[in-house]
Amino acid sequence: MSKIIHIIGNLARGGAERFVIDLCNEMSCKPEYEIILVSLCGNAKEDSFIGEIDDRVTYVSFEKKSGFSWSVLMKLTAWLKAQAPDIVHSHQNSSEYLLLYRLDRNDTIFFHTIHNLAEAECPGRMLKLFRKLFYKRNKVIPVTISGNCSKSYREYYRLRNDVVIENARPPMQMTEEREELLRKYKGAGSGFLLVHIGRISPEKNQKLLIEVVQKINETELRPCRLLLIGEVKDEKLYQRLKKQVGADDHIEFLGGKKNVGDYLSIADAFCLSSTWEGMPISLIEAMSVGCIPVCTPIGGMNEMISTGVTGFLSEDVSTAAYYDALKQALYSSDKVLIKENLKKDYEKKYTIGISACKHLKVYAIAMNLSEHKVRELYC
Repeated sequence: MSKIIHIIGNLARGGAERFVIDLCNEMSCKPEYEIILVSLCGNAKEDSFIGEIDDRVTYVSFEKKSGFSWSVLMKLTAWLKAQAPDIVHSHQNSSEYLLLYRLDRNDTIFFHTIHNLAEAECPGRMLKLFRKLFYKRNKVIPVTISGNCSKSYREYYRLRNDVVIENARPPMQMTEEREELLRKYKGAGSGFLLVHIGRISPEKNQKLLIEVVQKINETELRPCRLLLIGEVKDEKLYQRLKKQVGADDHIEFLGGKKNVGDYLSIADAFCLSSTWEGMPISLIEAMSVGCIPVCTPIGGMNEMISTGVTGFLSEDVSTAAYYDALKQALYSSDKVLIKENLKKDYEKKYTIGISACKHLKVYAIAMNLSEHKVRELYC
């Protein structure tokens, strides 16, 4: 049995955290593997995904507090030596906590997923040089999540040795609350329902989305209701956005929600007006239920959306461009076909089973298993 350890900083509600748990859960279905998920920090059940970890996955937390911790680095190193894993796969800012274990003589193979554009994930010059050293010497195998992210990795580090494995999600599960939401938001005489899923932080650019919705509602007979779903990561920005909305009862901040599938399944459009992205998990969630996306042409969204076929992309990140894209989506005569295309694309490219298979295949090749054995065991 091969032992695979995934390490992440914490399991707060975010796209990368969501993906890591889904991936570990899916991998744990394979009896050939022991899957361990390590969170450096502690996680409260009410504001994290910890409650969604499958019983077959071993969960370990080192209860790290804010800031760098030498104590946690030493404890993690000793723990990894005792575990002697075949694969250690790090995510986000957990990579540097593996330094001492990497330098130790062991047979572990290391991977690190870059969940965003390379320059956004690792902006510091010294940290960049440090990571590049491991990537260049193949001490750590870099994984990128989209063609755009791969391009940014190759330009930023001047290397071409990354492995592209796209983000993914399991099918959305609906809850009993869906019928109540239908009655509340889609009753007789209701306007268009728009759903945005993303943390309140600058790169998600909710300011632009709010401006566009208010502009449409000033001119169109059929109004738009916008539901903003996501945790508040930037309190000052949140207060500015609330001031921007003012007394407008067509726009609601709902905070984090566990049942995003319910909202997406009843919405007329999924709106993401980001200034930078990797490959948004929320967009994959929207695709899985056929919710038409209206997005800015940023990051992996360029690869996932073809205007008029699988959603709508604005020409740029301006208010005017996004306004045009949203109106085009809301009044499109091809909505039924676009919804069907979205679901087909999701099934073909973005299910968690496909992603897990690709990860396990890469692990197997790294452990020198033959291609025939890889197909026989994992795919």
